[in-house]
Amino acid sequence: MLTLTFLLSAGAAGAQTVLPVANASATAVQEPAVATFAGQAITASELEAEGASRLLKVRNEEFKIKAELARELAFRRLQERAARALGIERAELFRRNVTAMAGEPAKEEVEDLLKRYRAQLPPDEAQARQQVVQYLREQRTRAQEQGWRRAMLADARFRLLIDPPRADIGTDDRDPSRGPAEAPVTVVEFSDYQCPFCGRVQSSLHQLKQTYGSKLRFVFKQLPLEMHQHARFAAEAALCAGQQGKYWEMHDWLFANQQKIAPEGIRAAAVELKLAPAAFAACLEKKTFARKVEDDVRLAGSLGITGTPAFLVNGRFIEGAQPYEAFQEVIDDELARKAPAEPAR
Repeated sequence: MLTLTFLLSAGAAGAQTVLPVANASATAVQEPAVATFAGQAITASELEAEGASRLLKVRNEEFKIKAELARELAFRRLQERAARALGIERAELFRRNVTAMAGEPAKEEVEDLLKRYRAQLPPDEAQARQQVVQYLREQRTRAQEQGWRRAMLADARFRLLIDPPRADIGTDDRDPSRGPAEAPVTVVEFSDYQCPFCGRVQSSLHQLKQTYGSKLRFVFKQLPLEMHQHARFAAEAALCAGQQGKYWEMHDWLFANQQKIAPEGIRAAAVELKLAPAAFAACLEKKTFARKVEDDVRLAGSLGITGTPAFLVNGRFIEGAQPYEAFQEVIDDELARKAPAEPAR
């Protein structure tokens, strides 16, 4: 079995001016300066301390590009190796493993898409059908290629050695969580109960729970956006439900009933969830968890998170209502990083 290990490192930075830090002792280690003013220097470490969290998203994009390039390079080289072993061209290997295996879309799939998107398709029936069939063929081919790539890289024990950027935010007892505290992977979600994209991503998170079980711990951070009239009330209501041990029941109800998110709808949900009505009402009236919600909002801002949903998977940033596979890729990588390295063969 072939073993492929890739080590990517950032290119060397350009020459930097080195100046002593203002007011530093003569024995202090001098640092590279990134800026100077009035005879003083701003050092690289000072800049890092000031902007590390705000730069998280940018650095995450750079990491994703490098990681994808490494996988693409490994995949191409594995194909070339396999094609040489079979005495065929790489294009023929691709045809055998992808194009020929993808197959034709089922008649039911074609009819379903024709019905659902008829208004956006060409008026000519034959042309519309051709367009749908072509789209489904491309979709099936892409899925087959992705599956083949995953299998080849797994068989070759591909391992990415560059470290992803992480945000170390920590969690506390006030954060709703589920899953074992000792789980190797923690998924922190910043979310808004009135955000449609936040509701949409819940199916991906549910699938993750089913797949990974006790390997995952989920932590929820409240990030009600100003554009959503009832989002802050909903966030506080969920935490109030948590006072009675039913945070996740309220959480699930809110995402399943986003069209009912208004104070009267949430109060009705509290009755449905068998919460003690007087205690729940008092918690809301006293705004018991208003500060906790505000703390979460401030934390999101310090990380440069301005939209929902946003996730930190062991500190690694994932933005938006991503499909299950996007989370799976990061979680699998995290689990692999925690596992002992296999010896080369």
